[in-house]
Amino acid sequence: MSEAQKIEIQRYHKELVKDVTSLVDKYRRIMEWDIPESDEREGDRLIFEAIQDALDTLKKS
Repeated sequence: MSEAQKIEIQRYHKELVKDVTSLVDKYRRIMEWDIPESDEREGDRLIFEAIQDALDTLKKS
């Protein structure tokens, strides 16, 4: 990665965090609809794990 690319992606850090937060919120709502008594901490852990798995899959391709 070039220095220019590193600088460019750093500029988007806040936006990336915002986008991932929206994604986590989306799947929290879905889990709450499907499992109303769901443990939020456990749900978050599962969501983060699923997002990481998806990122790992994309990284490999």
